[in-house]
Amino acid sequence: MNKTIQKQLHTFFRDVTAMGGFAASLLLTLLFISSPLLVPLIAGSILTAAIVIVIRLFYFKPRPKKKDYSGLLEKIDASSFPSLHSARIVFLALIFSVHFADIYLTILCTIVAALVSYSRIYLRKHYLIDVVGGIVVGAVAYFTVIKLF
Repeated sequence: MNKTIQKQLHTFFRDVTAMGGFAASLLLTLLFISSPLLVPLIAGSILTAAIVIVIRLFYFKPRPKKKDYSGLLEKIDASSFPSLHSARIVFLALIFSVHFADIYLTILCTIVAALVSYSRIYLRKHYLIDVVGGIVVGAVAYFTVIKLF
């Protein structure tokens, strides 16, 4: 593949993957500060991260690009399963799709969630099974939050 195309693809997926990161999740939450979605968004973000951290505490799986670690927090970050980015974006896609009940927004959320999830594999941060695990965690967090709120 042409080097220019490879570089542009890498840049595109690097930027896309940020949509599943903590900063994007926090920004979206702050946009709904005076909305009934605020508490479910906060609860879902905390629950999603908590599930991933607990799994990583008990099950370590190295990333495709191995990361060195020297302490517990670094070990959790160096673990690949499940993907927190995928979990976050799936949770957000589900909550926005259901809350707003708009087919176009649902399609957009689905595409963004798929792109973020694929970006984790493309950038060699996760394996396919890690992303699938993240998708399951995001769905579990969504259904849990919906039951509570």
